Amino acid sequence: MTHDAVLELDALTIASPLRTLVHDCTLTVNRGEAVGLVGESGSGKTLSVRAIAGLLPGGFSIGGKIRLLGEDVLSLEKNELRQLRATRMGMIFQTPRAHLNPLLSIGDFMTEAMVKVAGRRRDDARSRAEDLLAEVGIPDPRKRMRQYPGELSGGLLQRVMIASTLAMDPEVLLADEITTALDVTTQEEVMALIGDLRRDRGLSLLFITHDLALAGAVTDRVAVMQHGRIVETLESASMRTQASHEYTKVLMAASLDAAKPLATSADTSEVLQVRNLRKSYRVRGAAGPARELVAVDDVSFSLNRGGSLGIVGESGSGKSTSARMICGLERADSGTVTILGTDYTQPARGSRGRRARAKTVQMVFQDPYESLDRRQTVQQCLIEALRVHRHGASRAELAESAASLVRQVRLEEALLEARPRALSGGQRQRVAIARALAANPDILVLDEAVSALDVTTQVEVLTLLDTIRRETGVALLMITHDLTVIRRLCDEVVVMRAGSVEEYGTADQILDHPKAAYTRELLASIPRSGWLPRRRNRKTSHVQASTQSRLEASHVH
Repeated sequence: MTHDAVLELDALTIASPLRTLVHDCTLTVNRGEAVGLVGESGSGKTLSVRAIAGLLPGGFSIGGKIRLLGEDVLSLEKNELRQLRATRMGMIFQTPRAHLNPLLSIGDFMTEAMVKVAGRRRDDARSRAEDLLAEVGIPDPRKRMRQYPGELSGGLLQRVMIASTLAMDPEVLLADEITTALDVTTQEEVMALIGDLRRDRGLSLLFITHDLALAGAVTDRVAVMQHGRIVETLESASMRTQASHEYTKVLMAASLDAAKPLATSADTSEVLQVRNLRKSYRVRGAAGPARELVAVDDVSFSLNRGGSLGIVGESGSGKSTSARMICGLERADSGTVTILGTDYTQPARGSRGRRARAKTVQMVFQDPYESLDRRQTVQQCLIEALRVHRHGASRAELAESAASLVRQVRLEEALLEARPRALSGGQRQRVAIARALAANPDILVLDEAVSALDVTTQVEVLTLLDTIRRETGVALLMITHDLTVIRRLCDEVVVMRAGSVEEYGTADQILDHPKAAYTRELLASIPRSGWLPRRRNRKTSHVQASTQSRLEASHVH
C-alpha cells in the first residue's frame, strides 16, 4: 500500500432543505487501502458516499471539498462527472435487484457501458463480460448472460454488480452495505472476492457498513460516524483496544457477537409441531422437459409456548418455504403442521378460515417499508389490523388498543400520526411487530426481520421480542441466516441445508458443540477478531447448489 491519497473528503457538509445532515466530514483513502465507514442508520454514511459519486437527490447542498483521483468532484460539469464515474470509480449498492433493469438480460446490463462509453465492439464486450463473471466466481457465465435479474439469487446478483463495476477498470470502489442481505457464507465469499481484486488490481476501497466486526476484518482503517460527524478513526487491527470515543464503545458493546444470550424459556407445553414436511415444484430448466425440484424434504421440529426456535441456513436452504407452509401461504405435498392440537397442514379455505389461521400465526417480514402501506399513519395501520380480529369494537376502543400496541413495542404514542417514511428502520420494524401482535397470535414468525437493521437496533429489537414473548406467551419462530441473532434470542436451533435438516438441538448444543460439518462451516464464516474471509473455490458447492435451487424455482409451473 502506498500512501498517496486517491479519495479525500475535507470538511464535507451536506444539507437538505430542512437541516444539515453531514457536518465537517474529513476522510482520506490511500491508493490500495481499504477504509471502513461505520455507524448506525441515519448517521450519514450513505449520504457521504452518494455525494462522492454525485448522486445526491435534488435540493441538497454540499460544502467543503471532495477530491477523487486528483479531480475536484464538486467543480466538475455533469458530463465530466459522469465520465469519471463511468471509467475510474465503481459503486456497488446495498440492493442490487433495485439497481438492475428487470427487462435487460445480465449480458445486456454487463456490456452496456463497455459498448456505449468505452466504445468496444459488442462481441468483444460480451467476451469481456463472460470473463468478468467467471472472475467473480459465477458458474457457467455464458448461460448467466442470457438470464434476467429475476432469475438470480441475491448473492449472484451482488456478484454481477461487482463484475459490472470492474468492466471499466475502476481505481476506487465504493461499496455501500453490500453484504446486508447475504447469508454468512456468501458474505464471506463476496468479501474474499473483493480482497482478491484489491490485491490483483490495486483497488482502493471505501466500505460502508453497520457491522463493526466485518469492517474490522476486511479494512485497514475504520472511521466511526455518528449524527453526521466522524467521531473517531482507528486502525482496524487495534480498534477494540484503542477506541476512545464513547459512541464507538457503545457500538462495540452492542455487537451481537459480544452480546450475552438471553435466558431460555421454561414452558414445555407444545404450541407447534411440524412432522416430515415436504414441498416440491415442477420447474423448467434452460433446456429439456420440466422436472421436480424438492425445496423442503422431511423437515420436523416443535416449538413450545413462549419459546423461541431459530431456523438457520444459507439462501435457498428451504427456511422461508417451511415458514410459509406453517403460515398457510404454501401448500405442503406431505407431512403435517399441527398448531395447538389442530391440523393446519393445508391453507385455509374462505375468509373465516383465513382469519382463524391469522389469529393463530402472524408473520413479520424482512423489509417493513415494503410490507407497510406508505399512505397510512401508524394508527391507521394498527386499527386496520385490529378491526379484522375485534369485531364490534368501537372507534375509541380501537384507538386505545392501537396506542397500547405502540406502547408494547416501546414506541412513543406521538408516532401514531407518523407515516412509514418519517420513521427509522428500527421504528418501522417495531410497527410491523405491533401490527402482527394485533391478532394476539400464538406464534410469531419472523422472516429475516432484523437482517437489514444496524447492530444497536438489532439488539434493541431482539431484546424487545424476548420481552414480548415472556409477557404474552407468544412463541417465536425466527428465520435467519445470521447465527449471532440465533445465539442472542433462540432456545433451540434447526440448521437447514438444501431443503433438509442438518442438525436440530438446543442453541448451546448447536452453536458451541456442532456435530455437522456444514454447521461448523457456517460458524467459521462469522466475522470476529482475527477472522479473514476466504474463497472456497468449489465449483459445485452447496452455496451454488442452493442458489441454483432458487434460480430454478423462479421457473415454477
